[in-house]
Amino acid sequence: MPLQPLFSPMHKFLFFALLMAAASAQAGVVIGGTRFIYPQGRQSVDIPVSNNSAQPWLINSKILSAQRWKGAETVATSDTPFVVTPPLFELAAGQENTVRLIRTATPLPADRESLFTLSVAAIPSGHGGPHSVQMAIRSALKLIYRPANLQGDPQHAYEQLRWSRSSTGVTVNNPTPFYVTLFRVRINGQHIDNAGVVAPFAMRHLTWCPGAGACQLQWQTLNDYGRVMPARDASVPTRD
Repeated sequence: MPLQPLFSPMHKFLFFALLMAAASAQAGVVIGGTRFIYPQGRQSVDIPVSNNSAQPWLINSKILSAQRWKGAETVATSDTPFVVTPPLFELAAGQENTVRLIRTATPLPADRESLFTLSVAAIPSGHGGPHSVQMAIRSALKLIYRPANLQGDPQHAYEQLRWSRSSTGVTVNNPTPFYVTLFRVRINGQHIDNAGVVAPFAMRHLTWCPGAGACQLQWQTLNDYGRVMPARDASVPTRD
């Protein structure tokens, strides 16, 4: 007896239609930014969250380490450097509220930026219909703590990245006190997905170029406001 498929074509269509409906509802919850800078000395940083959908959502926010960002350096501390308030609240349809970040007394490096993850989840509030799918979708956003009196301009730190070759790839050196997001990276014309970041005063080894041959690099970054900065190019020679 032939095996029957787990989902018929009609069931597959209905399943993906329900997933698309859930994603469309989540799109109605809008967070006021993609990255957030917390300058030293600020009492708090406010983040607007609005609900443009026709249903209420529970908004759950918390601060996590920078572990999810490739190339990030996590801060070695057992205490949370920030408090999120309110951590959980219901956001009615058509309404807006504010998530507030408050710095604690936990010490952080004073000579460089520190990177964290602001995690914001939109959770369905109430009961769905008999044929509906309810999904909680979590957004991960960069939160950067910036000490006062750092030397240089964070917007142009990406221009100061220095690249060198090794037998197994390339090494990028960030001589600045600022985090640099690698955005729209191309190696020999090929796009690199999810390239990550380069931490302040850090070197990062990447297996992007072969040990011999051409290594034409192009990269961009995002500034504090999410604006895409102009592309930079580098031709990285092979090692002697």
